[in-house]
Amino acid sequence: MSREKWLWGLCGALTALSAALALLLANAHRDSGEAVPPSAVERPSQDDPSGENGTGSESEEESRKIAQAGGVTLREDEFLQELRESFGAEYVRRWLKETVVRLEAQALGINVTRADIDEELNRMQVGYESEQQFYRVMEEQLGLSEQALRDDALYRLMLEGVATAGVQVTEADVEAYIEAHPDEFALLRDIRYAQIAVDSKERANLVLKQLGEGVAFDLLAKDISLDETTASAGGDSGWVAEDDPFIPDVVAEALAGMEVGDVSPPLPSDDRWLIVTLLGRRTIDPLDDSNVKEELRRELALAQAPSLFDVEAMLLKKYNAVDFLDGD
Repeated sequence: MSREKWLWGLCGALTALSAALALLLANAHRDSGEAVPPSAVERPSQDDPSGENGTGSESEEESRKIAQAGGVTLREDEFLQELRESFGAEYVRRWLKETVVRLEAQALGINVTRADIDEELNRMQVGYESEQQFYRVMEEQLGLSEQALRDDALYRLMLEGVATAGVQVTEADVEAYIEAHPDEFALLRDIRYAQIAVDSKERANLVLKQLGEGVAFDLLAKDISLDETTASAGGDSGWVAEDDPFIPDVVAEALAGMEVGDVSPPLPSDDRWLIVTLLGRRTIDPLDDSNVKEELRRELALAQAPSLFDVEAMLLKKYNAVDFLDGD
């Protein structure tokens, strides 16, 4: 995972943690009508589990059990107090920043739409095989749900909007950057091929014979290919960069001299033999995608703006943010 994705994920993880803590605190005090510190919530004593002294029923006492082992019980008040001591400061700090950024965004008329958030998440998915893989990795490695990711994207987009509110980036600025950095916007050359992997040259020659007799390449790949990654898709690799380092050298060399529809002779690759067919070639100009220029405009604006850290600090001061928990 890239450093940028890791840092972004860490920010999201803190968001998720804040949301979880907020939910726990809200559930703990939903009947009180006001925010009460966990340490101040009354609990029935262990000597009075029935709640006859007005502190709650036996079922309420049971509901306040969080965990139990060997007759030792972790109760809700202890649990919440530990969360407060361990993560309370981070939660409060995050809440303050989110609040002041939202207030400033409202004051400036900055409106982040659902479409904006969708587009931001789509940008983060670059480099992942699919949307499903992206969300699975975020959940498994960073503990982030889709909603936590959306919440974090909303915050970052509002913060960036506030930071760049007074910054002007013209079309001339964008074109000047492109002209000065041609390598970043070079044409992308992609290929798409399919392969059948077998365990011997004899088997590969038999595959060639079957193909010559009219058996469909994709059907053979699904039926006999040993490559688990592509077999179920009929051997199809999908679109990949022509110079993708994961394409075996012997395959890249064969594809370089092939026309669409050609089938290669048996190609030795590690302990297997491959038959490949070229499915397509394409050339993409990144600048044909309007989103590329928009993203560049955004990056140029952020480069001219104060750092996001400084913007957060300025807003905390502007809106008189106070962390009362810090004084405990």
